[in-house]
Amino acid sequence: MKISVTGLGWYGSKLAEELQSEDHEICGTTRTLDKKKLLESKGFQVDLLDESLVPNQINDADIVILNIPPFEGQLQWFQKWPWNKNSWVIFISSTSVFPFPDSPSGKLLLNEEKWVQSSFEKWTIIRFGGLLGEDRHPGKYLSGRKNLPGRKWPVNLIHIDDCLGVTKAIIHKAITGKIIHAVGDNHPTREAFYTDYCHKKQISLPQFDPNDDSEGKLISNDEMKSFYRPKVRL
Repeated sequence: MKISVTGLGWYGSKLAEELQSEDHEICGTTRTLDKKKLLESKGFQVDLLDESLVPNQINDADIVILNIPPFEGQLQWFQKWPWNKNSWVIFISSTSVFPFPDSPSGKLLLNEEKWVQSSFEKWTIIRFGGLLGEDRHPGKYLSGRKNLPGRKWPVNLIHIDDCLGVTKAIIHKAITGKIIHAVGDNHPTREAFYTDYCHKKQISLPQFDPNDDSEGKLISNDEMKSFYRPKVRL
């Protein structure tokens, strides 16, 4: 199949490599010329993309994996693209669509999800939790910070290996017409999870607001586990 990965960032480029190894024809987009050259050296067809351009490569793609972080006006931009209505659109969304805490990007994503559902016969929406893996961990950014909210909130994270695994499972099993919540199995509190990480890395510990007793949100991955079980324990 020809698969367009619009947004060849950390997740997108890894996914493209794995799909290419399964003999799919891969095309995609990036925002910089240096990244374009690097990706082309790996055998991908790559277009530069910004808010003034549209990707013509989606015209004949069997699957379009729409993986671009949300920004104001993005939906209107998507609506200008030369879509092939026969393509299967896999929209990469986020658990930030849930309104706790309120997230401007979550509201944008929710509107884009509704557009995907109403505009394409074949669609799948993947709502990823927070991504981590290799040297990318949100604990780095919380190290040493003070008066952080949400000490009791459960974390809803997913390892990059499972991001790739669940996406490939969706493609292999042709799972369409569903919204998939892709998060790991374990949900320690923010305070426990990030304090433990900083302890292990011997970096400054985060300090959470002791007066914040809000409970947060716990995202269920039951739908995901009906066809894919996470491999990495957080």
